[in-house]
Amino acid sequence: MAQRSTGLFPREGFNLDALCEIPVTTPAAAAVTLTNAKTIRVIAVNLAGGDATVTLGGEAIVLAAADADPNGVVIGHVRGALCSADNNVVYTLSAGTVDGVFYELVDGPRR
Repeated sequence: MAQRSTGLFPREGFNLDALCEIPVTTPAAAAVTLTNAKTIRVIAVNLAGGDATVTLGGEAIVLAAADADPNGVVIGHVRGALCSADNNVVYTLSAGTVDGVFYELVDGPRR
C-alpha cells in the first residue's frame, strides 16, 4: 500500500489534510497557485441533505449530495487554467451537512 505523501502535492492523492481544506463561507487564499495546476479535484466528505457550491479561483463547482457514493463522498474537477479570477477557495452549503471539503492536484503543473 502506498504511503501518505508529505508536503503539498508531491504526487497525486493523499492530501486530505488541513492544508488543502476549503473553508466555509469566508474565502481564503489557496496553499498553491491554482492556475499552475492542470486539473484540480474537489472532494466533499459526508455531504448529506443538500448541495455544496465550491469556488476555486473564481470557478464554481456544484457538488450534489444526490451524487455521493456509498461512503458519502462527492468528487468534482476543474481545470486550473480556468482559475484566473483570484487564488481564493471557499464553499457554501445550500442545506444539509458536510464533514469537510478539500482540493488536490490531479495532473500536476501545466507545462
